[in-house]
This record gives sequence, C-alpha cells and structure tokens, in this order.
Amino acid sequence: MPLSSLRRCLGFLSLLPVGMSFRSYGEVARDAWMFPAAGATLGVLAGAAGLLALFFLPKSIAAAVALLVLLLLTGFHHLDGLLDTADAAMRRGSVEERLRAMHDVNHGVAAFGAGFFVLLLSYLALYEAEGLLTSLIVGEASAKFAMVVSCYVAGRASHPGMGEEFIRALGGNHRAMALCLAVYLPFLALAWGDAPLVLGVVLLTALSANAASERLFGGVSGDVLGAVNEVSRLLAMLVLV
Repeated sequence: MPLSSLRRCLGFLSLLPVGMSFRSYGEVARDAWMFPAAGATLGVLAGAAGLLALFFLPKSIAAAVALLVLLLLTGFHHLDGLLDTADAAMRRGSVEERLRAMHDVNHGVAAFGAGFFVLLLSYLALYEAEGLLTSLIVGEASAKFAMVVSCYVAGRASHPGMGEEFIRALGGNHRAMALCLAVYLPFLALAWGDAPLVLGVVLLTALSANAASERLFGGVSGDVLGAVNEVSRLLAMLVLV
C-alpha cells in the first residue's frame, strides 16, 4: 500500500516518529519508489518551520531555520555521506585506501570544504528563493529521486552494506524506476517552467556521481548516495533561484 510504503520510507529517511516498520534495508529499498513523496513531506515540514519563523524573524534567519530543521529531521545522515565521500575522493592511492578513508570516523579538510560550501550555497538558495516552501519541496523530492536513479543505473556496490541492498533491489528495476518517476513528477511540476532544467540537473548529478564513484571506489556506496542527495537538492534549489 502507498501509505505503508511512505511510512517505511519516512522511518528510514528521517527521525519522524512513524515507527521503523521494516526488518531490513532491502525491504525499504523495495518501497524506494516512494522516496520523492517522503522527501516532499520533509520539505513541507522544514518549509513550514521557515514560514513560521518569518512571522518573527527576517528572511535571512528564517532560511537558516528551515535548513536546520530539514537537517535535524534527517538526522544529518546524508550530510555525513557527503563528508565521507569527499574525504575518500580526495584520498590518493588505491581503491582500498579510498574505501578505508570513507569509513574513517574522523573527517578531514576535504569533508569540511565540501560540507561548508554545500550548506552555504543551500542556505543562499533558500534565502534568495521566491518561494521558500516550494524550493524545499522541489529540492527534497529531487534529492530523493536522484538517489533512486543512482541505484537504478549503478553497475555494482563498492562494498557490502546498506548501499549494496538498495542497488540489488533497484538496479535495472524498470518498474520501480517508472513508479518513482510518476511519484516525483507532481512535485517537479511545482518548478513550473524550470522543471525540465531541474530534471536534467538531477539526472546529470546522479549519472556523474555514479561514473566518478565507479572510477574512484569501484562501485556505488551508501555514502555516495548521501552525497548525491545533498548535491541534487542544492542544484535543484539553485535552478529555482
């Protein structure tokens, strides 16, 4: 059922108290066609917080509040993937050495730089947006759609783990990809005339990330999917600006 699928996706993607109603990552992966709806839900909640803040605070601060609420709702999970991926990508050496850097709990200067500029530009995109709520809905739905695209086209996982289960369930799964696109399109339509460009940017981000990940890490990982999420959201919101 769509509602139970949405609930499972929200339980996996966020800290919302909807219950962890799944027994494995593979079970969530089979419902990942609902990821854009889950992302849009998070965008609505973060956008509502930002609009509420506008009653009391200037837009410069309300935009920061909205972004903070979004990151809190997701437990900073995908941001952590971006940081790990940045550190690993900047590491010189073999695939194995890069993967060790990806799993290192300590973050280096590459992670700091990537996180700083992605968050800074995300904040500025929200601050400059004509519609803060629309920007967050389109951005989050696009980010979640991009992760499914990345899994769909991924040739293989870089190592065993969460990412591997998603790639196994979604890789080449035309039905899941078609359903995900159908769920995503109504939220993409909120971008009006910018919708084709948003879609193009999101697809290019997922495909480029996969190509780079194959070369650097020997496949796609859960951390790479987190990076795809963060960068796709940012670029989608920048298009709307």
